[in-house]
Amino acid sequence: MALSITVRLRQARYDAAATTPVDAEWPPHPARLFNALVAAVEHGSGSPAEVADLAALRWLEQAGPPLVAAVPPTDVHTSVRSGFVVTNATEANAGSTFWPGRTNRSSSRSSALPADDRVAFVWPAAEPDDGVLWRLTRLARRVPYLGRSTGNVEITVHDEQVPHRPKCTTYQPTRIGTPGSIELRVPYPGYADQLVAAYDNGQRAWETVRSIAYAVGSPPEPDEPPAPADATGPYRTLLVWPVRRGHVPIRGDRILQVAGLLRRTVMDRVADPLPAQVSGHGADGRPHLAYLPLLDVGHRHADGHLLGVAVALPTDLPDTDRRAVLAGLFGPTGDDPIQTLNGNQFGPVQLADPAETPTTWGVRADRWTGPPSGAKQWVTASPMMLDHFPNRSRSAADIVADGLVTADYPRPASVTVLDAPVLRGAISAPRRGTLPKQRPSRPLVHCRISFAEPVRGPVIAGALRYLGCGVFVPEVPVAQR
Repeated sequence: MALSITVRLRQARYDAAATTPVDAEWPPHPARLFNALVAAVEHGSGSPAEVADLAALRWLEQAGPPLVAAVPPTDVHTSVRSGFVVTNATEANAGSTFWPGRTNRSSSRSSALPADDRVAFVWPAAEPDDGVLWRLTRLARRVPYLGRSTGNVEITVHDEQVPHRPKCTTYQPTRIGTPGSIELRVPYPGYADQLVAAYDNGQRAWETVRSIAYAVGSPPEPDEPPAPADATGPYRTLLVWPVRRGHVPIRGDRILQVAGLLRRTVMDRVADPLPAQVSGHGADGRPHLAYLPLLDVGHRHADGHLLGVAVALPTDLPDTDRRAVLAGLFGPTGDDPIQTLNGNQFGPVQLADPAETPTTWGVRADRWTGPPSGAKQWVTASPMMLDHFPNRSRSAADIVADGLVTADYPRPASVTVLDAPVLRGAISAPRRGTLPKQRPSRPLVHCRISFAEPVRGPVIAGALRYLGCGVFVPEVPVAQR
């Protein structure tokens, strides 16, 4: 048995400074992960949950320093942005006219943009019991970011040693002074209690750190055959913006209008020259960015209204284009995300901060992508527009299967064309008159598909797949949500 904790950088960027503020930290230090888990505990409640969470973290700090699997620094692009900010501390002779008692100081923000957005922390010899695994999993789901608050993440706990990713290298603890070694901050016995005490006393977390030397080594051989690698698909990342709370509900049949507003907003914010896969013009058959309205579907109270919007980034998007897209979506320093979609048909759509922890299942990325291991069974949440008209030699099911292949998915093992949506809240068709101009109208169908091997979403297919028509969701039992 082993323990692995994987971190997916949801914006494909890690915002944290090294010892010197002008340098980006890479790889992420194990202590960063531990600090984030400690921060997810409901401190001060005195509840059994708090006691159990802290007990699990005390077990983790006793497990020793983990291996760290991440891309090497040569595959990491770094950026630094400098400016002046108002200090938090007050001074008697401070000269700010807007903030009495304070002054301005120079500040630098460093970011790392790795070629692979996954980092794994692995304890090969750990043997956590079910209670510890459950508490760690619960805490991991509550962690919104790692490093600065602009670097939101998805953290997953595994009761096994995760497979080694081809682009990654493995950092292992070594002796101080080993040539080529680097120092990483790590948890240690008593670290959780030290962090809690430091917070209560107004101290900073870095005042309690301890560092050890790490060096690059070969990935360890697992005791058991490795688990299957993450399922693949044409999309690497799904970035989600929930609709702001209190917003007047927008009906689901406006998906094409909402997707059009999102596409126009993204294109306006991405710097020139605009990458071909952003607009779709000149992409030469490669998958485009997908602009997806997320609807309230698939549960007993679902009514199909708009829950949020998402942008799906293709797996083959070049690194330079990906950085340009991310800068457009979240601002050059990651603290200026898209907040409003302006439109005339139904007023502006106000969006919440994408870094906030989702409170609704429908705006969680894994609702639309499935788990990292993928899913075989998928069903449409919005109708798929066929690429061709069916005829006697080519059925609607054949056209659906061909459409998935065209969209860079494997050919499904089976396709069932449905007479009506099977998900509660799913729409039958977009609103009349909202079809993009110069787009021929073709049949719209709902369907259920099954792949021979698990596929990672989002799964989108059909003539309007990049604008939210033909979006599938994995068929997930209620107990697994």
